[in-house]
Parts: sequence; C-alpha cells; structure tokens
Amino acid sequence: MNKKITRLYLSLLVFLLSFFAIYSQRFVVYDYLNTHFNYSDTLSKEKIKEAKTYLDEQEQVDFMNHTQIRKDLNQLLKKGSYQVILYKTKSNKPDDKIIDSVLAFCGRAPLKNAQKYNIFIKSSSKTSCIEWYPSFTNYYASYRIFDCILSLIITILFYLLLKNLKPLQSKKNVFYSLSSRMMFSFLCATLLVLTSFSFLYLNRSVVFEFLMDTFYQSEDYSSYVNRLEKQLQNFDLTKENKKAINHILKENALNHAYVELYDQDGIYFTDKSPLSSNNFLLLYSFDDLDVLEAPLYYDYPIQFKNQSVYLYITSFPMIPFQIPYIILSLLISFSFYLIILQNFIRKRIHSIQSLQEDVFTLAIGDWNHEIKVSDRDEIGRLAQDLNQMRIAFLQTMDNEQQARVANKELISSLSHDLRTPLTTLKGYLEIMNLKRDDNEFRDQYLQKCLAKVEEITYLSNKMFEYSLVFSTEYNLDLSNIPIQRVIDTLVDHIQYLREMDLHILYEPLQTFLSMDANFAMIQRILNNVFSNIQKYCDPWKDIVIQATIEENQLKMSFTNSINRHLDKVESNGIGLKSVKKMIEIHHGTFYQDETNDLFTIILTFPIHQ
Repeated sequence: MNKKITRLYLSLLVFLLSFFAIYSQRFVVYDYLNTHFNYSDTLSKEKIKEAKTYLDEQEQVDFMNHTQIRKDLNQLLKKGSYQVILYKTKSNKPDDKIIDSVLAFCGRAPLKNAQKYNIFIKSSSKTSCIEWYPSFTNYYASYRIFDCILSLIITILFYLLLKNLKPLQSKKNVFYSLSSRMMFSFLCATLLVLTSFSFLYLNRSVVFEFLMDTFYQSEDYSSYVNRLEKQLQNFDLTKENKKAINHILKENALNHAYVELYDQDGIYFTDKSPLSSNNFLLLYSFDDLDVLEAPLYYDYPIQFKNQSVYLYITSFPMIPFQIPYIILSLLISFSFYLIILQNFIRKRIHSIQSLQEDVFTLAIGDWNHEIKVSDRDEIGRLAQDLNQMRIAFLQTMDNEQQARVANKELISSLSHDLRTPLTTLKGYLEIMNLKRDDNEFRDQYLQKCLAKVEEITYLSNKMFEYSLVFSTEYNLDLSNIPIQRVIDTLVDHIQYLREMDLHILYEPLQTFLSMDANFAMIQRILNNVFSNIQKYCDPWKDIVIQATIEENQLKMSFTNSINRHLDKVESNGIGLKSVKKMIEIHHGTFYQDETNDLFTIILTFPIHQ
C-alpha cells in the first residue's frame, strides 16, 4: 500500500479508537451533566403519576400470572427510556424485605451505572411497587453525535500530523546497516502487534456495550417458546418427567442464551446451554457476564398438562460476535506488521530506484548530475561512493581539458614565437654563406645568430614553464638546503638590478635555518620574478624587496611601481603561473596584488626551526 492508503487506514483506526474511548466515558459525562446542569434522561412526572394510578387500580398483583401486568406496564412506559422491575414487599418500602418479585419488562437488565438513578413508584395500598431504571435512550443519541464529531476532529488532526511528519534520522551507528534497521523494524512491529491486540481484547466490552446500546434492545423468542410449548404440553411437571423435559430443553437449546423454568416452588429445570461449554468460559466467567455482556431477560408463560409455569430466557446477544471480534482484532494488530515492514521495504526500494535513475543519468553523459544521499546504510554509502567517483571523474575531465587547452596554447605560442627567430636565424646564415670571404661581415652576423639562439633557448625554457603550469602530476625531489643559500641567490639578482641603475630598497638577512626545496627550481622562481620586475617596473621609482623569517616560514616580498609609459607588451602570464605552480610544489603560498600602480608579489616557503 502507498503512503496515502496507509495514512487513511491509520486515521480510520484512530477514529475508531477515539470513538470507543470517548464512548466508554459516557456515564462520567452523564454524571457531570446531571450534577452541574440537572440534565437527566428519566421519567416525566406525568408518566410516574400514570404508573402509580395503574398500580392503585390493581387489587392484588398475581406474581405467578403477571403477563397482562407486564404488557400493561410496557405499554404504559413505552415512551422514553425505561426498564421496570415489579416488587412485592411488606410495607412497600425499598429497604423492606422483598417477599416476591418479577421482571415486568422485555429487554436489557439495568446497568450498574444506572442503578443510582432508579425511581420507586409505590401504590397507595402499599402492596406493590415499581423499581424503574433509565436506559439513557435519549442521552445516548446525543452523546453518539458528540462522540462522532470529536473523534472526527481528532482523526483529521492525526491525519495532518501524519502527513507532515518527517522520518526520524538516527545518528547512532547501530542504525546505519540494513540488518540492524530491519531487526529494529521487526521488533517495533512485534511490540505494536502485541500491544494493540491486548488493548483491543481487554477493552472489547466497550464495543459490545455500544452495539447493545445502539442495536440490541430486545429480541423475539416467540417462535422458540411456541415450539417448546408444543413439545411440553403433554407432560406433567413432576420429578418422574424431569429427564424427558431435560432432553427436550437440550434438543431446543439456544446458541447464545440459557433457559430456566419456574413453578411456585422456584427453579425446576435449567437447560444445558452451549454457554456452559469450556470455550465460552475461556472468554468470560459467569461472574462477569452482567458487566461485560449486558444480558437481556425475557419471560414467557408455558402451559404444561397440569399447570402453568414461566420460562425465563437470559440472552447474551454479543456472544456470536466474540470470535469475529477476536479475528478482527488479530487482523488489525497484524496489519501493523504489513505497515511497518512494507514501509521499510518501500523506502529501500525507493532508494534503489532513485540510485538507479542517478546512475542512468551519469551513463548518458551528464556527470554534473549530483547523486542524492538520503540514507546512511549500505545503499546510502554506495550512493556516496558513486558521488565521489563522479567528482573524481569530473576533476579528471577538467584536468584533461586544461591539458588540451595548455597544449593548444603551447603549440600556438611556440609556433608563433619560434617562427620569427628561426626565420631570422636562417636568413643570417644564408647571408653568411653568400659572403664567406668577408670576415668582418661574418663576425657581425655571427653575433646576431648567437642572439637568436639565446632567444630560442629562452623560448624552450618557456615550454618547460607551460608544461609545469598545466601538468596534473609533477614529482619533484626536495632536499634540505640552507636558507642562506636562497638569500645569497636573491642578493645576486638585486645586485644585477642595481648595475642596471635601478634603485633597490633591501635589508640583508642572515640565518642558519634550513628548508626542504629544489634549489634549481628556486633559482627558476627568482629568475621569473626578477625578469618580471625588469620588464614592467618604473625605473625612476624605488623597488622594495624584503626577506624575513615569520612563523616557521621564509617570506619574500617584491613591490615595484608599474611603468605605464611602456608600449603594449604581449604577455600570456605563463611566467607568474609557473612561479605559483613551483611554489605549490614546495608547499608554500603565492600572492600577487596590483593597487594604485603598485605591483606586489609575496612568496612564502615552510622552513625547519
């Protein structure tokens, strides 16, 4: 079942549980209304007066022939809620010893909750009285409407809460594996099944009382009594016929009631009803029948051969519903297995389907599609591994793209830069070949050829820088060298700039510390930095160079003013890019800034203390 059906099913269960839980408190509400608002579902004064008048009109109540009295009282008190018991006492007081009594009604026995609302209607002759109990017919109708509305409100709130409820995310490693989650779900489902079945079974009386209050007010046993009377009318009510009468009662036993025969001396025969079976006693003990089953009582006169007796039937109409209720309770309880385990399986299948869709998206070439990781179990870890693989693949593709762009730039740049000096060198050599005898002319062009060779050598160095900048892997052997060796190289470059009439501000640094570095690459770094200064600095302004030891690092900074009067110089920035790459290989940092015509480069290298 999907989420919507599950929510509807659980909401229906909440409605039923709420309805019967509220219904079980109907007498508490009735007591409160009766105490504070004087609400009662009882006889009117007119009905009480009519019943008293009827008793006064009876000269003497014949308790062994009360059929007409029972019919009259039931007809008289048929409106409203009523149940009547007719007593005969010495002084017609409720506390007096009862001489004789009779059930003068057809229907349900008075509930214990209703006994405190009884009414005694006494005759003027003080020979008889009616003990009346309410059956709350009018009150039950209103209360059921109130119960239904309140239960519906609770159900709607539960449905909305269930709809917006987010799944709990456990942060404990014990719930990260599928096996532990499945075991936990199984244990929760088992506990819920046992708890729900126990609750439904122990509170079954509320359901049965609702059915009795709503649907089962009386039953008609006339056909049963007529059939029984035909079989017994030829018998005398004697001890000799007891076995035969017993056999007839047994053959006509009722499924959910038992029968008693009364004569003037009391109980004479009792049938062997199925209620006496062990199966029935497993459901209820006879001590609890009045409370849990709310029996219905019926009395009928039967004519034997020599006398009239009365047949009393005690009916338990809810007994046929016992087994169906237990089966329904088991189905409801075990449905939680289906809900919990199906929900667990559905989430896992949804995760697998989502992962399958993500993998298919990657398979068609969309490697920018992010794989969503919603769980922390094996499926979630698989999704996370695939996501890392996707990121690594993208990085590889990006590096390859950069390498292709670098190669393209390298080929374009070198083809352009090498073509000019090679063409010139070829021209010089051809001229020298034509004028072999002119030594002075050959020496002049020989110098020009050497200059072009130097230019080609410079461009070949640039090829190394290109390959260094755009290489994804570069292994370099680092060795421990004195920092002072690097400082001395820095001073040599400063001295060269000073010989070119550039003004350098620099404070010498002396140190005995060392660092892990490749000295040849350090030289190349300084060559590029000073070459950049020599090309673009303003020769009329100071160049500030500093070398310091700060926080286990060798820090070198270069600041010069930019010469804005130079003609446009073509530059692809490969020099500084190669510097940054080589510093990263040394696990250092590179920083450059251009502000207010000042260009600054800061290099740092880790050192040993």
